[in-house]
Amino acid sequence: MNLKEELLNNKRLFTGKIFNLDIEEVRLPNGQTAQREIVHHHGAVAVMAFVNDCLLLVEQWREPIQRLTLEIPAGKVEPGPQNLEDEALRELNEETGYQCPTLERITGFYSTPGFTDEYLTLFYAPHLEPVTHKRPLDEDEFLKVHLLTYQQVQEKIQTGEICDAKTLMAILVWEKLRLKEHYHE
Repeated sequence: MNLKEELLNNKRLFTGKIFNLDIEEVRLPNGQTAQREIVHHHGAVAVMAFVNDCLLLVEQWREPIQRLTLEIPAGKVEPGPQNLEDEALRELNEETGYQCPTLERITGFYSTPGFTDEYLTLFYAPHLEPVTHKRPLDEDEFLKVHLLTYQQVQEKIQTGEICDAKTLMAILVWEKLRLKEHYHE
């Protein structure tokens, strides 16, 4: 059975700075029709970075879930063709005051493909240093920078302070790197 849905109709309900919202009418594999609410997003970048074996995190209020979270530095990609590495370096500078001469792309993934096409690219910053010229935060952005050990990160996962997919993905990569180093000793 072919599982692909056929787009029959598309209606834009909202056009915003961060995302657009469409209602799509689709034909299902069984011939029936259904509506899909689709959030179109320009994409995002995130950076897994360390200072002296501590993970670099930012604490911020997240209004949709009504709480503070600890997350790796990240931000949306501007519309149009972009150099994702430059976007990630910009976010690292703005949010943390650190820079890195080179980034390594780790992976990319769709954050929630059930309703959005947001694609997030995860980078690794192997060699951090303080910036000489820090870029300002967005005018509606308020953050605190934290450096946490592996054990502290595990505790923050247990308390729910680390709860977003991109940060949990980065921590899984960190765990894999730690295991690899352990077995090479």
